[in-house]
Amino acid sequence: MVERISLSLDKVTKDKLDKLVKDTGKSASQVVRELIDLGYEILTSKIDTESIKVWADYLAKGQHIILDIEHWRVIFSEIEKVNNEGFWKQMEEIGLSHAVQYKLKGLDTVEKILRYVEKTNWYEIKVENEGIYTLILNDLKIKKFVKIFLEKVFEGQKLKVDIKEGFGKLIVISL
Repeated sequence: MVERISLSLDKVTKDKLDKLVKDTGKSASQVVRELIDLGYEILTSKIDTESIKVWADYLAKGQHIILDIEHWRVIFSEIEKVNNEGFWKQMEEIGLSHAVQYKLKGLDTVEKILRYVEKTNWYEIKVENEGIYTLILNDLKIKKFVKIFLEKVFEGQKLKVDIKEGFGKLIVISL
């Protein structure tokens, strides 16, 4: 059974719908049904829309991958066994390049950067005080990796930060 409903749309929303109809070649009704289905899936999954936007940003351009946490842990167990300075030098370069990428995305404060990177599931943030963040790491073996990466991101953006190591955590202090 199909039920008809009427919707009132402002001009911006109507223009978006028209663009989706044009780009997909689907009817407005089909586009709206699919958007409702998608919205329903998102809202009932209890995932916040900000996380979905960040994940889409990470994955959409093919510059990031999804990796099972068990693979991640095995990789870092092996990295821990090999003390390869070349690897860590490359990590520094990657952090510096991400500093530029993040700046272009409007991620230009310590908290914005930490919140964005938190969506990778490397850590969970606990705000201790204004400008003081504890990053609870998902695995002890990634401490050096995360620390070097973040130090270089902050350095590349000329953000003054001190990162202290704890057991299974990093404490980020915005100076």
